[in-house]
Amino acid sequence: MIEMNSYKNASEVGQDLILSYFKKRMKEKKITQNKLAEILGIGVTILYCYFKKETPMPLGVYLEICGALDLRPYLIPSESDNTEMQRMFFN
Repeated sequence: MIEMNSYKNASEVGQDLILSYFKKRMKEKKITQNKLAEILGIGVTILYCYFKKETPMPLGVYLEICGALDLRPYLIPSESDNTEMQRMFFN
């Protein structure tokens, strides 16, 4: 049986990877956190808290960020995934 701590650790690592990718994509698209907050219709402070993991990011906000940054939030079966996410503890 897999320990729950391994899933929690994988979640932390996954969040870090996603937030890092969001920041990279924001640079590519020349979108600041202020602009992204404006696009999403939320406060800059709230967005900052999401990006610093001080406040859990709701799934809806995650999906809106994906839309604003032209990203696709696909759910890929683990057996088909060759990315860095696959090497984590999710499966």
